[in-house]
Parts: sequence; structure tokens; C-alpha cells
Amino acid sequence: MRRITVKYAKPGMILGAPVYDNYGNMLLDSQMRLDESLLDLLRRNGVVEIFLDDWRLVDVVVEPLISPELEGKAAKTLYMLITSNQGKDSIASQNIDLVVRAINAIVNEMVLETLGEPAVVGILVQEDYLYVQPVKTALLALVLGKRLGFTSEQLVKLGTAVMLKDVGYIYVPLELLNKPDKLTAKEKQAIQNHPVSGHNLLAQHKFCQGPVAEAILQHHERWNGGGYPRKLKGEDISQFAQIIAITDTYVSLLSKRPGRQMFMPHQAIEYIMAQSNDQFNPDLVELFVREIPCYPTGITVKLNTKELAVVSDAKLGYIARPKVRVVYDEEQGPIKKPYEMDLSKMEYQSKLIVEVKDYF
Repeated sequence: MRRITVKYAKPGMILGAPVYDNYGNMLLDSQMRLDESLLDLLRRNGVVEIFLDDWRLVDVVVEPLISPELEGKAAKTLYMLITSNQGKDSIASQNIDLVVRAINAIVNEMVLETLGEPAVVGILVQEDYLYVQPVKTALLALVLGKRLGFTSEQLVKLGTAVMLKDVGYIYVPLELLNKPDKLTAKEKQAIQNHPVSGHNLLAQHKFCQGPVAEAILQHHERWNGGGYPRKLKGEDISQFAQIIAITDTYVSLLSKRPGRQMFMPHQAIEYIMAQSNDQFNPDLVELFVREIPCYPTGITVKLNTKELAVVSDAKLGYIARPKVRVVYDEEQGPIKKPYEMDLSKMEYQSKLIVEVKDYF
């Protein structure tokens, strides 16, 4: 399969995998041939990327970390919690219980199944951001937690903290959250109050007491002390909050936000690395960039040798050095017999990825 963004999709292309919306509803099945009406359906539903059927890549399969249906169910659960409690002084225990159950289901699937490749895709639709971004952030946070040796109970608490990190926004008007213009000092303060508001709302619930509420309060603290609300520094910040700081930033960078364009995965990874030991714990940054693909499987890249290749294996652990399948040469044209190169091997050290093609 070959991965492209929807904006590059054209009529006649054949899907290599089903397409889902942000809430786990299947929009199109595998092997469907795209036409203008189907492309319009994808755009209207904020689909960022699709996988295409490609004879050169029939053996390249991208397995999701979590099923789209389970991820979508978690987003629906968060949507219900936020919309039904907008402006209220408390959140019903049953709403929290539903979020915990959703995270339990995700953790169980991660523990029982062989891990697929972590998804590196953001959110296009502004209206979905508040409900979908925490779910995508939670999945990446759970990858780090699992690699750190967290127990299932710890993973559920971490995932719950990520899912509920922005619950304090129920006191902030949506038009302010999506405001494209520069915020006034008063507006900025209203937004920066959300960790405290969220902590106060959730600390009363038994499951959220301790590490969960603490992480919600601290998830905008930064390693160098430049965050908020308490300007905590280094190890004074809870480990859960340190993890959330990285994964939250990463998913936000991949998403369409007021006032800026979406980042590509490798650009977001570069930003995270650049902020190591400044905004973020450097040890966690190193773990993150080894566990989250810089160039995800199925993406098309251009090499410094003017060859175009599709990533056939993201090679997690080897930062920015995936295995690629060369399919085109800018001087010779299409490659009749595509061939593999493992860029992590010494023999290919002179081969460098210089551009991402057909991806944002």
C-alpha cells in the first residue's frame, strides 16, 4: 500500500485499505475506486490520508496500533463527556467511568495484540479537535508508557489523564479556542486556566485522585520551568505530565490549528528533538523519536540521488533511516523492477531523504 494525503488523491485511484472518520465510522471500503463524489465525502469528513492499492507495494501492509473503531469509540465517549458537561461545576461519575472503560479497552488491545505502527496523523476539522486530539495523544503516550514498563493499571491511569487533560476547556467558549487571530492577554489567561479547572473538576473523583489529577494539572509545565500554571521544572513535574507534554505537542503540530499550517511527521519530530532538555525531558524525547516513525510506512520520499522511494518499513528505533523501495528515478523514469534499500545499513549511509512527496 502507498500512503498519500487526501488533497493529492485523484479520481481512478483504488483504495488499499478501508477509510474511517474521526469517530470510527467506515466511510469507504478497501478496493473502492475513487471518483469526485467519494473524494468530496473524504474531504467533508476531514480525512487526512488514505492508503492506495499499488502493484509495487502489495506486500507492504500498515497495521494500525489500535483498531479505528476502538479509537473512534474513545473519541465519541470524550465528545459526550465534554458536550454534556459544558459550563457545569462538576462532572458525573458515570461520564468518567465511560472514559476509563474506553482506555481499559485500548490498553487491553495493546497488551494482547502485536503492536502495529503508531499512527502519525493529525486532525483537519477544527470542530473535532477537542474530542479527537486527546485520543490520538493517548495512543502515543501509551506507547511510551508501555516501553517504560508501566503496569496495565499505570497505563490506564496515564491514558485517562491524557483523555481528560483538556476537560477544563468546558469553561472556555469554543469560538475562543478556535480563534484565528492573536489572543488578548485576558483570552490567553482564560485558556491557560484549563489545567487548574480540569484538576479541580476531576480531583473529586476517586479514580482521578493522585497521578491522574496531578498530570492534568501539570501537562503544560515544561522541563526548563517555562510552562504553566506553577512553572515547575525538571523532575518536579510528574512523569505522566512529562509524557503528555511531548505527545500532546506532537499531535497538535500534525493538526490544523488557528494561525498555522499542519506539520509533516518528520518536521514535528525535528521540533520535538530541538526542544529536548528545554521544553521536554531529554530521556523521554530519545525514547519518543525511537518509537514514533519519522517517515511512516507507505509514505513516498525523495532521496539525494533523485530517486523516489516508498517507505516499506519505518524501522522504529532507527531515527529517520527507514527501509525504502525505490520505484522511480527522476532521470530514468519508472523503475521496472523496484528494489529495496535499508537506509539504516552502512552500505546506504550516503543515501539521504531530502523531501517527502505527496504528503502535505
